[in-house]
Amino acid sequence: MINYKVVGVGLVSIFITLGLTGCLYGPEQNSSSPIDPPPESALNNHAEAVNLQEKQSEKEKEASAKEEKATGVELFFLTDTGYVVPYTLNIPTTKSIAKDAMTYMVKDGPVTSLLPKGFTPILPAGTKVKGLDIKEGVATIDFSKEFLSYDEKIENELLEAVVWSLTGFDKVKHVNIWVEGKPLADMPKQKNKSQQLTRNGGINLEIAEGVNLTKSMPVTLYFLGQTTDNNVYYVPVTRMVNRTDKVGETVLSELIKGPLHTSKDLVGVLDTSLQVNKVKQEKDVVVADFGEQLLQYDNQNAAAKDAMQMIVLSLTENLQASKVKVTVNGDQSIRVNGAKNAKSDQPVTRPQMINPNGL
Repeated sequence: MINYKVVGVGLVSIFITLGLTGCLYGPEQNSSSPIDPPPESALNNHAEAVNLQEKQSEKEKEASAKEEKATGVELFFLTDTGYVVPYTLNIPTTKSIAKDAMTYMVKDGPVTSLLPKGFTPILPAGTKVKGLDIKEGVATIDFSKEFLSYDEKIENELLEAVVWSLTGFDKVKHVNIWVEGKPLADMPKQKNKSQQLTRNGGINLEIAEGVNLTKSMPVTLYFLGQTTDNNVYYVPVTRMVNRTDKVGETVLSELIKGPLHTSKDLVGVLDTSLQVNKVKQEKDVVVADFGEQLLQYDNQNAAAKDAMQMIVLSLTENLQASKVKVTVNGDQSIRVNGAKNAKSDQPVTRPQMINPNGL
């Protein structure tokens, strides 16, 4: 095959030589015979190759742009241990992203292959999201009739997954459920209400021992779960406890107690002897001071990363704060095992997504 770049260079050199010859010896001198130009078919092939390369480059740019426009959305799924658990999926960014995201919670859809082992979508197969309107903090979602074919045993979990997924969007505080264009007053099987739903209803609800429900309040705690292929994730559990004004102290006290004996496959990592010295809130920051037991991690005088994460998630969930500053006996800086910054005296911000894509 002829290398036309080389031929081109050769042509330039010959033309220069011919020009110099004409100047030195006059026009009467005959130069060598002219070189034939490249065949037209070769030029066409070259043009086609350039066009193909440009098209491929454009496709790569478009694909890259689509990837960049994906948004991480925290949705709630059912685990094989029966808990409703958050998991982050990358959803294409659109004007109707909240509506589009809810379609990822439908069984037997393409999302199933994207979930961790043991996680499943909870909306009945065939369910369609016919509409989603968000106005003044209220999300009204309209499902197709297939939504009503859910398993009666998981009615509570179904509602929790829908409500916690939608209230994960900043503008949503309440959720109304409609079916086929009409409001659903109550769920048809266990008669749970389906209008003006909030996170106050809790998630993975449980009752602490000896609690009088008429004088109780909910606190949401975060414990660890694990998939069968050993991936660890955080599980929110709403526990009904005796009513008190000291919400922060109560949250930490229940967190230290760990999962109830009736809980399935949940783990707490805080030492049961851990002392809580003081909890106070300063605007958007909760300051929690603990005893030295927090630092007994592998004899490294450091707090476990999972322990810190559980504390931050649980306190911010219940106190409407976004940051937590942890101290030990008043010390403003502590070591955190496994964290990027081994030692810090700055408040820790609640993560935007609890169980990130890929676990």
